[in-house]
Amino acid sequence: MSRAQGDWTVDDVIHADEDAAAEHGRRHDAAEDFAATAGLCLHQVFERWAELRPGAAACRFEGRELGYRELDRRANRLARHLHRLGVGRETVVGVLLDRCLDLPVTLLGILKAGAAYLPLDVQHPASRLAYMTGDAGCQVVVTTSEAAGRLPEDVLPVCLDDPAVAAAVAAQPGKTPGYPVSPDNLAYLLYTSGSTGAPKGTLVQHRSVVNMTEYCRRAYRLRPPDRILQFANPCFDVSVFDFFAALCNGITLVQGSRLALLDPRALTALIRDERVTVMDIPPAVARLLDPAELPGLRMAHIGGEALPGELADRFQAPHRQVRNTYGPTEVTVTSTDYLCPPGLRESRPPIGAPIANLRAHVVDDAGREVPAGVPGELLMGGVGVARGYHGRPALTAERFVPDPYGPPGARLYRTGDLVRRRPDGNLEFLDRIDTQLKVNGHRVEPGEIEAALESHPRVAAAVVDLAGDGGDRMLVAFLVPSEGAGTAPGIEEVRGRLRPLLPSYMIPARIVALDSVPLTANGKVDRARLRALAAGPS
Repeated sequence: MSRAQGDWTVDDVIHADEDAAAEHGRRHDAAEDFAATAGLCLHQVFERWAELRPGAAACRFEGRELGYRELDRRANRLARHLHRLGVGRETVVGVLLDRCLDLPVTLLGILKAGAAYLPLDVQHPASRLAYMTGDAGCQVVVTTSEAAGRLPEDVLPVCLDDPAVAAAVAAQPGKTPGYPVSPDNLAYLLYTSGSTGAPKGTLVQHRSVVNMTEYCRRAYRLRPPDRILQFANPCFDVSVFDFFAALCNGITLVQGSRLALLDPRALTALIRDERVTVMDIPPAVARLLDPAELPGLRMAHIGGEALPGELADRFQAPHRQVRNTYGPTEVTVTSTDYLCPPGLRESRPPIGAPIANLRAHVVDDAGREVPAGVPGELLMGGVGVARGYHGRPALTAERFVPDPYGPPGARLYRTGDLVRRRPDGNLEFLDRIDTQLKVNGHRVEPGEIEAALESHPRVAAAVVDLAGDGGDRMLVAFLVPSEGAGTAPGIEEVRGRLRPLLPSYMIPARIVALDSVPLTANGKVDRARLRALAAGPS
């Protein structure tokens, strides 16, 4: 393929490129035989594509790219270096890198070493990094010299920009190391907000992710010249779709800098100039984009929180699909999928039906299946169900329950989401059963924020909830001061207190002082009353 950057048309994006098919010949046809991936690990699926399409672009960042062969060789060298440091099966290696070409190299290198990766955010407070690495038993972190200073002293940093480390990695053979690892081994450990005041790590095995990537290939017809935008922060599970739906399907991963992804104009330019065809973004970001400026985009996944029908309609076009996807981290990124029809208007689309090899059950308080149309808790089963929570056996037993419908030993994950099944089989999201919140696609347990707030010496009690509608939803902290409502700390003081403890997306945007927390007749927090108070003058 030797076309100029600006010469691609919509037809090029919708259909597999005829020139590419002719160029790859039998190799292109062989790609259709990749159905038997169930016995492979993530990196092994990638390796098959590296053999099939060695010169194709695997990942791009700010005008630079790595082909599949070169990405494979770099990951092999890093895997061998990590193995010499004692990394192997069921060990956890941290990844503290900003967006760059080294990021996919590192993820694959860790997997090829037989280990699991733990994504860490360079913008997270040092205390949170220390908690996560300590809780995970993570002794090695791949990072840079600048970021390494924020890690605890008992962690070994592997600084990719250190000349000595770079030389040691480069000296390793580029051939596939073939260290022993199975589909049931751990692929990644991803932390989400915890209801008890500390983040909890979800353990996800290779088999679950490979199933998701295979579903993506078949359902979304992923093939050259498709390009997937890597939008999600690597610490969030949607990034698993970004990385591996691309690299495990022989197409191109397009990365952008953090600043470019946060600026709607820069993001639009990135999607257009890099010929992105598939992206997964939250509704709050989708609202900031003009779909008319993205003519090459053939598929928009808009998920992470409720998708308004009018927003889905904005992205509809004859050449473009709009999908409403749903899935907790504990069920490997995508649990259900719905292809939105045009003309939804004010109605909210359902979250769809389970993807391949997953099952959905809607049950009452006693765990019995309810008929279509009756609300109940959503329980997910099948290949996508994660191993559980790291070091939290009681919480794992509470949320991951025996599956009476599956084979011996199978489990169901209790999502905590209230849904009902429509007559056509699609699931409709209604609400949360517990207090968990969704903020711009981030899953937030208010208990973690409340615990941090109540550590303030002038705060006797705290409740955190959402206020506002649509794209204006924000976190609000309702505080009961120790010495009366007039002594409540201000928003800047609260933010200063929370910045060393929590990620920025978990810091409340508003403070409402209370004499006491309002309660319902049965003694629970009256959240309807709190939201009414938040709607008043700030």
